[in-house]
Amino acid sequence: MAPKRPLHVVILAGGEGKRMGSDQPKVLLDLLGRPIVGHVIDAARALGPRSLIVVGGRGLPDIKRAMAAEDDLTFVRQPKPLGTANAVKHALKALPKRGAHEVLILNGDGPLVTSASLRKTLQTHRRRKAQVTVISAIVPEPTGLGRIIRDGRGRFLEVVEEKDATDDQREIPEINAGQYVVGLPDLHRLLPRIGRGNVQGEFYLTDLIGLADRVAAVPLDDAEEARGLNDPKELLEVRDLMRRRVLERHAAAGVQIVAPDLTYVEAGVYIAPGSVVLPFTVLRRGVSIAPRCSVGPFAHLRPGTALHEDVHVGDFVEIKASTLGQGSKALHLAYLGDTDLGKGVNVGAGTITANFDGRRKHRTIVEDGVSLGSGTILVAPVTVGKGSRTGAGAVVLSGQDVPSGETVVGVPARKKRRR
Repeated sequence: MAPKRPLHVVILAGGEGKRMGSDQPKVLLDLLGRPIVGHVIDAARALGPRSLIVVGGRGLPDIKRAMAAEDDLTFVRQPKPLGTANAVKHALKALPKRGAHEVLILNGDGPLVTSASLRKTLQTHRRRKAQVTVISAIVPEPTGLGRIIRDGRGRFLEVVEEKDATDDQREIPEINAGQYVVGLPDLHRLLPRIGRGNVQGEFYLTDLIGLADRVAAVPLDDAEEARGLNDPKELLEVRDLMRRRVLERHAAAGVQIVAPDLTYVEAGVYIAPGSVVLPFTVLRRGVSIAPRCSVGPFAHLRPGTALHEDVHVGDFVEIKASTLGQGSKALHLAYLGDTDLGKGVNVGAGTITANFDGRRKHRTIVEDGVSLGSGTILVAPVTVGKGSRTGAGAVVLSGQDVPSGETVVGVPARKKRRR
């Protein structure tokens, strides 16, 4: 095995999204709770690169704002849309001038690519001591795409565009996926030699292949990973593929997904083995579910929600930025926003935490062993003490904390009189 070299990743993110019918850059469209380009970044980040460079055009300020929390990214602007090779030329400003480094060039609108496939490509690039390695795919319908031509021993010869291909070559199912590994010295040497003598008058990264002496081509194990996004129909198809991939990953880890076709789980959700997700459930990015929980049907868990062990969330319950302690239950028609529930809390049907006063969000604290009666409204900020109870329809006002062990009823809620 050839020695591992420092890796740099360049992600091409210049698409404007016009064909998507969007006024924001294509790579920022949502795909299971993460921008399209975010999935590419996640796959690349898993390789431990020394730098992650995102190249954008007119929409780069929007990309920078959307990804501002990810401080390992370097952003480079391509002033004019003069092709993929021109975009990489601008990325050179953020790459080392010399050294035995490697550069992985990815498409920002190719969210299905996996870190496993990229790692395999890097290993092949090193083993074959290639100057340029092409990521390829074997597809059932290659029409319109550049074909990978190999010799009788399976070694890469060239890429032939369809317009230049013979009838036999058009039958070849292996296509150029448009993503590459290039040695840094080779990139510095070859990139300036790429011209723009084509119909579009642009600098094409594909021309690197013809300029290099040693080229390899590595097919993806799953051709779907090569899919890009050019219109709303393709986004719909890719979203469905990724949704299924996410659910299969959870199922393989021991999570029971009762009805996969009726369940929406975004990327970045943690579900512990042994938990159950029932039909028509929506789990947003940033949700965490501990072992032995049951969620759904018709439940909606929003970002910042954490369920501890043995929690049950039932039908038409929405939870946002809240923690539910071990053994707590919210089984019917409830909204819990910015709420901390202790252990063994029972949330009655129709319970609402009123967390927004029109200007700010406030937290509600419900301590261990509390029973909230049906139709309870808790106006935050408020604390309901350990082992206390609220009667059906009680409205606990902001600042009117319920003492531990107390029972309150009415509107506004008051201590229940003893007879």
